[in-house]
Amino acid sequence: MSDKFTQGTTIEYVRSAKYPSIKCEGIVISARCDLAQEKISQFHCLSAMNIDKWIYEVLFENVIYERKNSISGNIKKYCEQKNLDYGTLYGMAVDSVRQILMKSASQKEQKSIQKIIDEINNIEGLLKTKVEKKEKKAFLFKNKKIVESKLKSLYNSSFPKFAFIPEKAYSTRKSNVKGLVVDLQDVIQLDMKVKEPMLAYEYDYALQKSQEMKEYINKYFFFESESDFVIADSVVTSPWIEYVLQMFANSFIRIGVDNALSYEIEDYCTNFFMEDNK
Repeated sequence: MSDKFTQGTTIEYVRSAKYPSIKCEGIVISARCDLAQEKISQFHCLSAMNIDKWIYEVLFENVIYERKNSISGNIKKYCEQKNLDYGTLYGMAVDSVRQILMKSASQKEQKSIQKIIDEINNIEGLLKTKVEKKEKKAFLFKNKKIVESKLKSLYNSSFPKFAFIPEKAYSTRKSNVKGLVVDLQDVIQLDMKVKEPMLAYEYDYALQKSQEMKEYINKYFFFESESDFVIADSVVTSPWIEYVLQMFANSFIRIGVDNALSYEIEDYCTNFFMEDNK
């Protein structure tokens, strides 16, 4: 059974401090030789989750902030046109922002501003409250183009801090769009002592009688109910595990910088093409 435990092994029901309520999968990234020869007392994983779950738990929030940034860009552009101080407005309550923008707006512009304010209020509500899956799906559907664009980035290895592994990399299924999404910056450390009992299928809540052992297992894995069963039966094969490790290294090397807002890019393109016609 030890041949199942190597670089690329996927472990189910793993706890992540970054995603405390989600039963993640852990993809082992420690060196093969260290794992095989048991030279280490701890091993390391990257957290991962099924892509459907990732869309609801991670991409949903990402799309919210995308829309929020887009709205901020529209307000900033409007402020520039009306000689208003965007920096001052940015720190104000939404109602105060609405009043100031409305005073400087024409009747036609007021309708657009009210629409923007309504969306800001909607977004703030989504960020502050626990959102049901049905409501998340409705929001994602409303922003379908953004979702599709971000998923294309994920599938093409250009979504920051995450990597996609298709089912065919670790199972007999052949889908290119179903699979696991790996958080390249969520490193989880586990005790090497969990290896043998986990591979021997001993981490079955229904069979585990010792309360002390249940509490020990529950530190690392979700082990709280009769259905909880920690297994490590799948392995991400080559070249996919090497791809994950490469993306992991690049994720830590990359320096984050502020990017141009959408409206700034659009304005630049407009001005660029207009120059030839002058």
